[in-house]
Amino acid sequence: MIDIDQYLDFGFPVDQIKFFICMMASYPFAMILKRLPNANMKHILSIVLGITYCSFSLGAYSWVHSLISSTVVYILVNVLPRRVAHIYVFVFAMGYMSASHWYRMYVDYMGWTMDFTAPQMVLTLKLTSFAWNLYDGSRPVAELSADEKKRSIKKIPTLLEFYGFVYYFPTFLAGPTIEIGDYLRYTSGEMFSEFKTIPSSGFAALKTFVLGLLCFPILTLGGTYTVAYLFTPEFAMEPLYLRVFRMWFHIVLSRFKYYFGWYVSEGSAILSGMSYNGLKDGVPTWDRLTNVVPLKVELASNIRDVSTYWNMGTADWLKTYVYLRLAPAGTKPSFKSTIGTYAVSAFWHGFYPGYYIFFVLSAFLTEVAKDIRRKIRPYFVSGPKDTPIQPFKLGYDIIGSMITAWFLNFYGASFLILSFDKTLVLWRSFSFMPPIILVGSFFILRFLVPTPKSQKVVTKYA
Repeated sequence: MIDIDQYLDFGFPVDQIKFFICMMASYPFAMILKRLPNANMKHILSIVLGITYCSFSLGAYSWVHSLISSTVVYILVNVLPRRVAHIYVFVFAMGYMSASHWYRMYVDYMGWTMDFTAPQMVLTLKLTSFAWNLYDGSRPVAELSADEKKRSIKKIPTLLEFYGFVYYFPTFLAGPTIEIGDYLRYTSGEMFSEFKTIPSSGFAALKTFVLGLLCFPILTLGGTYTVAYLFTPEFAMEPLYLRVFRMWFHIVLSRFKYYFGWYVSEGSAILSGMSYNGLKDGVPTWDRLTNVVPLKVELASNIRDVSTYWNMGTADWLKTYVYLRLAPAGTKPSFKSTIGTYAVSAFWHGFYPGYYIFFVLSAFLTEVAKDIRRKIRPYFVSGPKDTPIQPFKLGYDIIGSMITAWFLNFYGASFLILSFDKTLVLWRSFSFMPPIILVGSFFILRFLVPTPKSQKVVTKYA
């Protein structure tokens, strides 16, 4: 058998080149998918290509994990009572994902080689949301929120429909996750019922693909200014101002590999038609599966914007199926919901210490941002409509953006470093001040700074 890996040495890791080939192949296949005359043919094409992509880029039998886990979930929702099936599915899917992470750590500790765990993480979101949607479909309509009604499904899809949903190829490898209801409406044509034919999405797909290509030069720059430099003796010896800048700069560059992958993946989803998200001013929009808005992430004035515009599919899943579900019916999410959500997110990512350091500190950063909005922001706005008091509100926003960007990048370094020891090396180069400032700010704002009397209780964060 011919080993094609020897022909794919272009200076990048072979696994990443194979991954890119699959994403590029999705564009012509997406045009075919969009034009297939019936739903069954669309399901079959997605299944065949999803399995083929997995075998080609991640290993000959890597697709077996997705087949086993999805089949077990399908059996669970068929044999268990609807009122509890979603809980068993959540436990099983997260358990399978966890076992996969442990295996990954055993065979490639601290490594970044691509394997089956990447699509398995996306699949975990799809399988758990599928079970929740079925559960919501069995509940009284009066108990559901508007969003839950929209996402709910009344009956279990056929096995062919289900596997088509599992292996939907434009987003199978890199995400984002998709909802079962959206997928079924897409393949049945119901999503485009207001049109005689499916509207053209070629220009929107090309625009998204070009945005991905624009990220590539910065991605390659990240190969020179690596995160690994941040825990070297050379970095610790640099002047403070240079350490502050380089810490921010190196982490920003590391994000462009995600921007590149998500844009290219989204482009093929748009081309397939699955990204259709209704009409705006009579013009079709194609942002249903948008997974990131880089400028809003990099220039965010608060952590809410970062959470909203980074890995949007996962953020939506965490909000819809974890954060809001942890709050008792009729109550608003509390600090416990925030901690629980970040804990699930860390658990979903894996078991390296760096993940848990990042998400615990992010939970504190989220709560600090909430308190700043409640207790500090009112001094920079006036009236019931929160009219900005200029130029002070502008200064508040600029300083907020700088602080958000730097602190989130500092804590995010542990997410990329993975190691507890190396995280401490980075923290030591800043005399441990950033985490001390964060925790200190939390207690000062939460327990010492009073809320302005005219300020109503606000649960959203800045």
